[in-house]
Amino acid sequence: VNTYGNREIAKVRDDKDNLSKTFFEIFAMQLVNMSIALICYIAYTYFFVKSNQLIYYLICMTIFSSALDISWFYFGVENFRIVSLRNTLVKIVGVALIFILVKTPADLWKFVVINSCTDLIGQVLTFIGLKNYIHKVHFTLKEAYKNHLFGTFVLFVPTIAINVYTLLDQTMLGVLIEDKGQVTLYKTAQSFVKMFLYFITSIGSVVMPRIANTFATTKDRSEVNKYINTTFKLAIIISIPMMVGMIMVSPNFFPWYLPKQTDAMTILVQVASPIIVAISISNVFGIQYLVPVGKNKEYSISVISGAVVNFIANSILIPKYAGVGACIGSIIAEFTVTIVQWFFVRNELKIHALGTFMKVTIASVAMGIIVYFVGNKLGSTIVANVLQAASGVCVYGAILLVLKEETTINVLNKVILKKNNEG
Repeated sequence: VNTYGNREIAKVRDDKDNLSKTFFEIFAMQLVNMSIALICYIAYTYFFVKSNQLIYYLICMTIFSSALDISWFYFGVENFRIVSLRNTLVKIVGVALIFILVKTPADLWKFVVINSCTDLIGQVLTFIGLKNYIHKVHFTLKEAYKNHLFGTFVLFVPTIAINVYTLLDQTMLGVLIEDKGQVTLYKTAQSFVKMFLYFITSIGSVVMPRIANTFATTKDRSEVNKYINTTFKLAIIISIPMMVGMIMVSPNFFPWYLPKQTDAMTILVQVASPIIVAISISNVFGIQYLVPVGKNKEYSISVISGAVVNFIANSILIPKYAGVGACIGSIIAEFTVTIVQWFFVRNELKIHALGTFMKVTIASVAMGIIVYFVGNKLGSTIVANVLQAASGVCVYGAILLVLKEETTINVLNKVILKKNNEG
């Protein structure tokens, strides 16, 4: 619903009646679907969960909170401030309460209640701003399901496929390898690598409603192509140095952060780092183009292809290389998704990014060399990592400016212009 609602709201945001009807229909369907999920969850907990049952029941609030999540509406009308403020407030209050109230393992129930309740309160707060966008309209639940069930289901299929091959690595690693510690190491490495993807995938949440609205109202592919070219270049500008930086910083980071698993974590993170580039590019082709223009079948095919390739690669690589094999399998799967998506968009999008790619590669290599020497000189400390990051960013940015990389200069000019206007 988050992806579907974002797209559908963006299409009709200029028509208040249609916008109101679309919101109420999608939200009503979301409430009913999540209510069914909640009933199933409670039934499962009652009949099958034997230990920590209280914790399972408390987590019900998380499902209820999801039922009230209307962030997709604000993304669709391109008001990102409300959702950002809500998320920031919820996180700050939640972390503060955890530090104050959670002291021992016996406080697990408090931890769950804090997370669930702060999230629930955050969702309720977002309803306050709705009156500025919509008004009461007549609709029926039958119409809601008729108009939106198929659309959400089509996007539900690739969502399941993504979850399957995301969890498949861990499951197959646990089944095919006797050393169960490999699963924990692999999961930690993947979480560490993908944590940095939020900087890039957030661009998709911003761009998707703009493209959906442009395509729905004007069918202007030249304007869409312009947006995609810009975000594609941004994805390259952010993801490639992030990958290089992760490879270079890891040997100095894990010795103090995870001293008992230094070597294993360093290798896993370094091997897995290209995933950042693959997912960044597929986010542009998939979330920013295929989904907004309604090519759901093509998007589903790309993701399912990745899941199939992931299973085959894991079957071959995990028995021989354990966690490293699972990382390689993930990389192959993610690049498969990217390649399949490119095949579908190759005749519709004209990407002109070779110049950006060459300049970013040069700047990233230079950055990597500096980061390596700083780490080699200062050793494995948190101060060394901070200095590695700072020197890397400065060198990378300076080289892009010297090489006159167009997108970087445009973004910098807009930031400076905005500050001047605010001043």
